[in-house]
Amino acid sequence: MHLGYISLLIAFVSTAFAIWASASGIRLKDGSLVQKARFAIYGQLLFVTLAVLLLLYALLTRDFSLRYVAEYTDRNLSLFYTFSALWAGQAGSLLFWTWLLTIFNAIFVFKNRHRSEELHPYVIAIISAVALFFLSLVIYSTNPFEKLTRPMPDGFGMNPLLQNFAMIFHPPTLFIGFVGFTIPFAFALAALMKGDLSNKWLNESRNWSLFAWIFLTIGNLLGAQWAYVELGWGGYWAWDPVENASLLPWLTGTALVHSIMAQKARNMMKGWNVTLAVLTFLLTILGTFITRSGIISSVHAFGKSNMGMFFIFFMALITVIFLALVLYRRSALKSSEKISSFLSREFTFLLLNGVMIVLMVTILWGTMYPAFTELFVGHQITLGEQFFNKVSIPFGIILLLLIAICPLFLWRDTPKKEIIKKLLLYTGVSVAFAVLLIIFGIHHINSLIILGFSFFGVSVIFADWIKNSAQLRSERKLSFFKALQTQLSRHVRRYSAYLIHLGVISIFIAIVGTTAYKQEKQITLKKGDSTTIGKYELVYYSMTQDRDKAKDMLLAHVKIFKNGKEIGELTPKRFFYRSAMRETQVTTEVSLRSNLKEDLYISLASFQEDESATFIIMINPLQNWMWIGGGLMALGIILIFIDNRKKKKIKPKNK
Repeated sequence: MHLGYISLLIAFVSTAFAIWASASGIRLKDGSLVQKARFAIYGQLLFVTLAVLLLLYALLTRDFSLRYVAEYTDRNLSLFYTFSALWAGQAGSLLFWTWLLTIFNAIFVFKNRHRSEELHPYVIAIISAVALFFLSLVIYSTNPFEKLTRPMPDGFGMNPLLQNFAMIFHPPTLFIGFVGFTIPFAFALAALMKGDLSNKWLNESRNWSLFAWIFLTIGNLLGAQWAYVELGWGGYWAWDPVENASLLPWLTGTALVHSIMAQKARNMMKGWNVTLAVLTFLLTILGTFITRSGIISSVHAFGKSNMGMFFIFFMALITVIFLALVLYRRSALKSSEKISSFLSREFTFLLLNGVMIVLMVTILWGTMYPAFTELFVGHQITLGEQFFNKVSIPFGIILLLLIAICPLFLWRDTPKKEIIKKLLLYTGVSVAFAVLLIIFGIHHINSLIILGFSFFGVSVIFADWIKNSAQLRSERKLSFFKALQTQLSRHVRRYSAYLIHLGVISIFIAIVGTTAYKQEKQITLKKGDSTTIGKYELVYYSMTQDRDKAKDMLLAHVKIFKNGKEIGELTPKRFFYRSAMRETQVTTEVSLRSNLKEDLYISLASFQEDESATFIIMINPLQNWMWIGGGLMALGIILIFIDNRKKKKIKPKNK
């Protein structure tokens, strides 16, 4: 028996003990048992970490006696991608998921080692129960340390599509987001079990929610960037089932981080927040189920497996427990405050939550539709991009509007005269901006609406900053730039939230550019031939070959001219991955010329013996603003965490 497998068995026993000890400590009110559960969590982390290190060692040393190593590496695979093989396959990725979960559990225990909050034993037991489920899968269903009857001389190698820089970071980032939402889920369930539906569970889980949300956001964007540069089709989102599976918990997670603010500020949405925390966790499990069960075909999925029923049972069990607890605690879930005015921030949050849930339900229906049709009709019928766009575009526009106007509203109520005055002002400048866009040739109605709402939102944010800074300047006799800086430092959380909103607006702007104004052509050129697209002239002048340890490469060289002047060269490629154990696999490597205005995108679709080549050529306006938007959102969350840390350090000094 492999030492890694033995480590997992010990981790399983340690996790089971942690559940028993924490549950017994709760029942018997025995703090020593809870303390033993905490030590068991450290043991859980130790032995799962050992298993991960042993699998990584097997990958690096090319131990082809293990099925997992043979299936996802070969002797040609670079060291860089050998590390990523840890999560490239079914068994390895589930072990990696389990490892992250044990890390989070241990961090939670360590951070609270000197505290004895009544909710903590419940949280430890719940997180450990989730870890036990994943350990069960790794041990009994998809063992990464399964041995072959006879070692292979070489492996099958990693899927060439996964040998991309973004794929080093995309799956781990996404997994961190998924696993991170286990903590808010555990707190929500713990609050229901304990009967303490005050703000305690929110206060402790809020930062975990933000942490998980931003990693899920970045993970989705990294996946979009991978699809954009690796698949050669020029897009970044195809409404693929696995793409949707990571979007669904992002939608409910976004609703959660907003409604948490409403409960903290107005003591409302208690039941809603508990529901969102549990629902978001269930959607992360559903996403894992879609990816790993083989129930729906996808370029991203791992293929059919026997794990589907395990996930269905686990999700059903959680749902039954949650509904039973909600029924039992229904009186405690009633909020003491209600929405008193439509002209309030909490009402805009409620509307935002409603939009997110409608989008989630609709996308979930479209994603699962093939599975339903296979069950009832006998074969899968897929709802295409048109279905998803028909739903997402109008609700996306509503969402953008809510993001734009939300800062104008106050908690409880906003004076009618004040809000009408502001709405008229910002609507007027946004309409003027839209007219300016029409003059410059933008006539697409949805684009005008989105860009108009975007301008509205940006105007509100900067006007708020400048207005408050001017007031501060007047009060404290500061220079204008010092007042701007001071205003930011005094209200870090508010302006960090605005920064996140600017990131979202930036992504909306990128979507407008890359969908409504994309230019595309497919053309076959002989050496020396040229073609034009937009303001660019492209001249295909040569085809060269190269090779490295893992692959042969075909490079097409294309000179780029603009206004008759040569401005550079693009080199789209085709890679032919060699493998001793399977047929040569071919991938397309696109070539890009990027700036803030647009991407010039070239893909080598095919080639002929006479060295003529077929190219897919695109101009994707404003594409980089999508990645910039993700960076702004990440920066906003980082600033919030830094500010929280500073406040924690200051508090003890004030006591």
